[in-house]
Amino acid sequence: MRKGFTVVELMIGMIIMAILMTVLYRTFTTSRQTAAEIIANHSINDELDRTLLRITDDIRESNVILPGSPVTIEPMEVDTLSTNKDNKLKFEKYLYDYTKDPISLAAGEVNYTKNVVTYYLEPDDDQNPKSLWTLQRSMLPYNNRKQPENSQETVFTILKGIRECIFYRINEPHTSGGGNVYIKLKLTRTDSDNEDKKYSNEITISVKERGANPE
Repeated sequence: MRKGFTVVELMIGMIIMAILMTVLYRTFTTSRQTAAEIIANHSINDELDRTLLRITDDIRESNVILPGSPVTIEPMEVDTLSTNKDNKLKFEKYLYDYTKDPISLAAGEVNYTKNVVTYYLEPDDDQNPKSLWTLQRSMLPYNNRKQPENSQETVFTILKGIRECIFYRINEPHTSGGGNVYIKLKLTRTDSDNEDKKYSNEITISVKERGANPE
């Protein structure tokens, strides 16, 4: 009758246990990394959705998108566009004062004020050609004499860590109002534990301009 284990049996048992522990550790590590990637990508998707929703609402509330902001191109030119400081989205929002009779207004006055909204990009590092970008939103109010109120201009940071952001219009001669505004946005995040590992997502949407210029 056996009363114990031999040294060989104990060693075999320890080896098997070590193998099982290694497999379990690797499985745990892989699962944790996968979960972290899912959370990171989900976070990026949420940020993109919130940003694009804000821009979309802004455009739909606008009265007119200013000529050249963004640039109008032919369909085959889309791939030639790049993220830069000159690529902007600029539009006007009019606020009417219906309590004022236009006939009673003084010379040079109108029965509305307006806000000029501009979305533009700034590089996080001017010295780095591969720098990520930050999306800014400025709003400059104009009074009822069509004069800018520069002291009341506001600038807000909308989104950081942008790999690519392009505003453009496609030349659509048969479409009223200059056609749709297209927004191509790519967001990239670096893993906090591994700078070589990046998470990114890219979305392109189009928004139809609404409203009209009171002039």
